[in-house]
Amino acid sequence: MTRTQTGRLRLGVGASVGALALAGLALITPSAAAQDWSACLEGPSDTQATFERAAKVSGVPTDVLLAVGYLGSRWSHNDGAPSTSGGYGVMHLTDQPVTAEPSAAKGDRNRGLPDRAGSLPLAADITGIGAARLRNDPVANICGGAAVLASYQPATNAQAPAAWSKAVALNAGTAAEDEALHYARLVFDVLRTGATATNDLGDSVTLAAHPGATVDTQAVEDSRLLLPGVQELECPSSIACDVVEAQYRSTGPAPTQYVNYDLADREKDLSVDYLVVHNTECTYDVCTKLIKGEAEPNRFVSWHYTIRSNDGHVDQHVANRNVAAHAGNWYLNMHSIGVEHEGKAGEPGQWYTEALYRSSAQLVRYLAKNYGYELDRAHVVGHEEFGSSNYKWDPGPYWDWEHYMQILGAPIRGHGNKHTSNIVTVKPGFADNQRVLEGCYGAGPTCPAFGTNYVDVRTAPSDTAPLVEGSTELVSDRNARAVAGHQFYVADRQGDWLQVWWDGLEGWIKSPKDDPVVVPSQGEVVEAAGAGPVTVYQRAYPEEAAYAGTPVPYQGQPTLAGADNKTPITLQPGQQYVLADKTVPTDYYYAKSFDNSLPGDKTVVTGQQKYYQVWVGHRFGYVKAEDVRVLSGQ
Repeated sequence: MTRTQTGRLRLGVGASVGALALAGLALITPSAAAQDWSACLEGPSDTQATFERAAKVSGVPTDVLLAVGYLGSRWSHNDGAPSTSGGYGVMHLTDQPVTAEPSAAKGDRNRGLPDRAGSLPLAADITGIGAARLRNDPVANICGGAAVLASYQPATNAQAPAAWSKAVALNAGTAAEDEALHYARLVFDVLRTGATATNDLGDSVTLAAHPGATVDTQAVEDSRLLLPGVQELECPSSIACDVVEAQYRSTGPAPTQYVNYDLADREKDLSVDYLVVHNTECTYDVCTKLIKGEAEPNRFVSWHYTIRSNDGHVDQHVANRNVAAHAGNWYLNMHSIGVEHEGKAGEPGQWYTEALYRSSAQLVRYLAKNYGYELDRAHVVGHEEFGSSNYKWDPGPYWDWEHYMQILGAPIRGHGNKHTSNIVTVKPGFADNQRVLEGCYGAGPTCPAFGTNYVDVRTAPSDTAPLVEGSTELVSDRNARAVAGHQFYVADRQGDWLQVWWDGLEGWIKSPKDDPVVVPSQGEVVEAAGAGPVTVYQRAYPEEAAYAGTPVPYQGQPTLAGADNKTPITLQPGQQYVLADKTVPTDYYYAKSFDNSLPGDKTVVTGQQKYYQVWVGHRFGYVKAEDVRVLSGQ
């Protein structure tokens, strides 16, 4: 067991920690020990029936068991292999013990919840089922998880979900009350929304929604511990958050020195219009060292938040009033909050957990309420969806945008008549949109079959036609992928094929009538106002005249490049592209030095040039309002 220098325990969701024989651990008396667990093992092996049987034997309400299992694994067994946080099976049983450690900030022990055994050895002790079987047999695993929950509950006949709040919190696998409460809230979030899924055993499982389910916080005895720097902590009270501050350091010598993030007053001077979804490409522990400047000499990085994979815990690194260097696009940095999600985009199914999705959604909703950005796919965006100084493809093809937007409260859905609307929104499904891509990390020449978030865009209406822009099936090749939530204008239809405009080129998307991958939508489109092509810009920077009278040098108006990262994209006359936002700010924040030593440093230049944000291809771009005309998408 380790902890970061912030003093927090590093434990996994579902890890009820320790071995029963481990000396010095205080254990909760397992009231479920007297149950006949052989009755749980006998009967139909399908997942739904097993949960119902385990509930009957243990006394844990079926839907509480289902919610705990869904949060830990989405009811999948993973063939007995451990998760990245060491959890096994549907109920995410783990070996490691839960024990409080001295807090680095306070010098005392984390409060409130008792030291206790790991959920896997505890389940083995209660049920008499061997550890190997608990790891490898899905039925035994569910029975063991039920036994652990029942052992934490003083009265196993209680059926109201709120009565199980303390037991659920103890299942979190942490001795810190704030983190345990956060986990319990995530479980109750699942209870409120309900869920339906087909797991990796091929079983269809359903959890009915309980809209009124609420955690009994008094029972959990929450005592949140906020670390130094809490005055900058911006996080909803419903999730466990800490401050792990990025170092404010110079990264170069004067006078061209730069810093890893820039001081600003965005509540006053700059709007926050986007939430950028990233993935870390490093483990939480390594990322924590990076953000604190401890991983490599003289390397300092910044983004606003990190969300941990195994339990959805949130760290804030940069105050949202400041501009973090997370996007590789200064305009996007100026106007966005960057949220990194622990994981590696080329490792399908290993990182993007339900806990991570739900914590992220709660954080993003909270920030949208505070900063006013729209909860839609034009403003909650992937890093790969804007032009940047280098090639970006996160969060990648295995990020479930449809699920994420659903729990965000802004589902991807149709808003038009399929017979009259020429605007469509990509909605291909995820679990049933499986592909075998190439180049996954450590996977050999091909990746395992896994759900993906996009549809192919081809050069002609044929399954054998090449992908547009010379694209490939590499997991990192984003250039011919229309991702869930993207919108396009349909210029032509041939059978199951829809012709769209893509980065100035003709593209084709296959959407069979009996299994469509798009839904009809409403909106407006832009097309060239004149006879010539329209330049697409990467950033909505001011015109040159706006810099007059300021010490800030003219920054130009960088254009958006195509797949070769060189050739500028242009919209050709007669092509239509969906309008994403008409109210784009035209500005530039000059922040070039560590100590404000450059003339004009920390100045906002505001222009009169009007831009529109448009869906260009796999990315957004900006066009000048006078270069296009706006038309109905019908």
